[in-house]
Amino acid sequence: MRPAWNCRRSMAKNPRSSRHPGRKISRPGSLRPGEPAGKIMVKKHLETPYVELKRAWSWRKQAGLLNGKAPAVRVFYGPGEGTGILENVAVDRFASHYWVTVWEDIQGNQGREAGALVVDFLKSEEDAGLQSVVLLNRPEKGVPEDPYILHGAPPSGRFEVEETGRYLVQLLGAKHPGLFLDHRPLRNWLVSHARDWTVLNTFAYTGSLSVAAGIGGASHVTTLDLSKPSVVWAEQNWKLNELAADRARFIAGDVFEWLPRLKREGRKFDCVILDPPSFSRGAKGNFSTSKDLKKLHLLALDVLGGEGILISSINSANVPWARFEAEVLAAARERGMSFELLKRIDLPDTFPTAFEKPEERYLKGWILRLKNQKP
Repeated sequence: MRPAWNCRRSMAKNPRSSRHPGRKISRPGSLRPGEPAGKIMVKKHLETPYVELKRAWSWRKQAGLLNGKAPAVRVFYGPGEGTGILENVAVDRFASHYWVTVWEDIQGNQGREAGALVVDFLKSEEDAGLQSVVLLNRPEKGVPEDPYILHGAPPSGRFEVEETGRYLVQLLGAKHPGLFLDHRPLRNWLVSHARDWTVLNTFAYTGSLSVAAGIGGASHVTTLDLSKPSVVWAEQNWKLNELAADRARFIAGDVFEWLPRLKREGRKFDCVILDPPSFSRGAKGNFSTSKDLKKLHLLALDVLGGEGILISSINSANVPWARFEAEVLAAARERGMSFELLKRIDLPDTFPTAFEKPEERYLKGWILRLKNQKP
């Protein structure tokens, strides 16, 4: 699940790292062509950024999302909640530590300026419990530089946070904290539905979906990811939640090698989870959601048991819903299968987007239940 440095994801193609190609952000205090000179005085004030941050914080607080000893939650999402310098900024809370992401258009000093606004706001909130803030600049193309400290002293290694379960995150020496907050609803769903299932979680990254299935009572969970360090991290998350070792299997390997291997072994799973990258290079060659979704789903359907649950999710703004649906349906028809739609996977309400900009809703997917299969 997610970044290429941990599994089969490409930094340049992941919409979480390339959110708004082509968008240009004006610095506070600068003028666009044709703007009246008096407007520069308004832009110099920090009232608008503060109001936007406060509005987002208050909404989450009212919803009870900031409760708990070590909450993990996105507290601000610029594409839907910000304007100006904050439009390409996201803020994630991990216990008393904060991870600020600045997307491609406002790098360098503007990134620091946006980060400083976030720090000043968090200092003003008594219930923020502020201990540290780390910032990561994500360019439109290529791998980002290491995150740097804006405030305080973040933990040097991994530390525990609470969400659907307990998870280890890391702010320093990593390109991502290790927990994708946009999949919180899916983790909640697995906690509620996975009892007695055998689950195969592919592209698993640090195994948060595996842990959610385990907490939900799955009889056995197989966690598969290309990156050995990510698989080790996933196993640590499993142990952190005091889940039995004999209910889990952890595999460091290529999904496109292991799905056929599991088929040859005669394995069938009650639930198969697919959360592939937008683009990556693996042992079996390149993978792209724009070209290879049918191939991936064909292999996954070969190991899905009768009346099994297929969870399929992508995070690509460049693949529309209709195309994604067509690829999944084509694979199902080729295997002589049909499905019931149980749930649609979308961005959660902590990731609001402009209603008139559906292209910004990069996360899409379904939870499907197998109806029948040709003999």
